[in-house]
Amino acid sequence: MKERLLKILRMMIGFAIIGCGTMISKQGACLNSWNVLNDGLSKTIGITIGQANTMIGIFIILIDILAKEKLGIGTVLNATCIGMFSDLFINLNNSLGLLPKAGSVWMQIPYCLLGIVCSSFGIYLYMSAQMGSGPRDSLTLAITRRVPYQVGVCRMALEACAFVAGVLLGGEFGVGTFIAVFCGGPCMQQICKLMHYDVKKTRNESFGETWAFLRRWAAERRQKA
Repeated sequence: MKERLLKILRMMIGFAIIGCGTMISKQGACLNSWNVLNDGLSKTIGITIGQANTMIGIFIILIDILAKEKLGIGTVLNATCIGMFSDLFINLNNSLGLLPKAGSVWMQIPYCLLGIVCSSFGIYLYMSAQMGSGPRDSLTLAITRRVPYQVGVCRMALEACAFVAGVLLGGEFGVGTFIAVFCGGPCMQQICKLMHYDVKKTRNESFGETWAFLRRWAAERRQKA
């Protein structure tokens, strides 16, 4: 139980760092594809970017369930907590004025690079807990299994669709958005390499496995009592 609680704590720290990265990216007009969609939806229906992230995440989870993808606790926490932390950091920054809005393209670039590093490190912490893949990752795999294309092509196509939909809804984007698209993957790869984490060996725990563990743990507690 202690090990799983530490994994959940690890994920929550990762989600918080991703939320901070979203705030930095928004200040630099360099939101990634999915956050352009979140921003566009937030402006269209009058909610926060974090609430839009949660809404889209839950919708994608429903698609993942229909596609019979293996989900875990981390999948649900990903959909609900990243948006919460994004709103928290955006509101804090608006209140305290810690990070001003980038006023030029040259100002956007350092914001973008810092946002990419924050988000990539947060994703590493979340992934390495191995408590369930993110909703969008599961959707990517579901699509890959049903079309004759590699996972990289499917991921790019999905992100392109999110970006176009976000732009049509009025989502904010800039030069940094395209930097984030092309640099996010390599940055993530370098962080995993520095932390000696092999993504290919990741084995996420499903809801069924977590439930089975909780039943065993409860039975052992009753026996000791």
